Amino acid sequence: MSRQKTIDQTQLFYETEQLILEAGYTGFHFKALAERLGVARSTIYNYYPRKEELITAYMLHLIEEAVRKMDDAIKSEEPLKTLLRIWVKYANMHQMLQIMPYIDQKATPKVEENTQKMYALFREMKKKISDVLYKGQQEGQIRTDIQMPTLVGLMMATVQIPVHHTELEEWVNEVHDLLLNGFTN
Repeated sequence: MSRQKTIDQTQLFYETEQLILEAGYTGFHFKALAERLGVARSTIYNYYPRKEELITAYMLHLIEEAVRKMDDAIKSEEPLKTLLRIWVKYANMHQMLQIMPYIDQKATPKVEENTQKMYALFREMKKKISDVLYKGQQEGQIRTDIQMPTLVGLMMATVQIPVHHTELEEWVNEVHDLLLNGFTN
């Protein structure tokens, strides 16, 4: 009897994201994922018995990474630009979060746990964005006459601005300029 191949977690998560971005949640199947990874479908089931567990584990991992990196933004010389750099690195996070309504969040106890952790991290992410924006307000770079939830929402929406038309740093500079100076000359 041959031994089953193991799966590298990084590669598994990468291929999971790519397949979801290409096929959407309903088009995501372990068969297609197994083909991409060059393993038997049963190998994936050894790690994740349901697609909801894999997808929420991946999304939890993605959000944890982004939140962890946000700690660097508040400490940097240019916190808003640092935050934008993080945003552009995790631009697919927005697309991934859009599939949450389609996931049976109570499919298994693990899916429910992952979902609860994701929402807690999402709240933490909003708090860290608020901290960066508040620091910008204290330094006189960001307006104080706009309510913080509006500023946070605008910041979070920047993840939807296409990056493919320009270099990443140029995108960061353009979006930073728009956030601080608006659309007028």
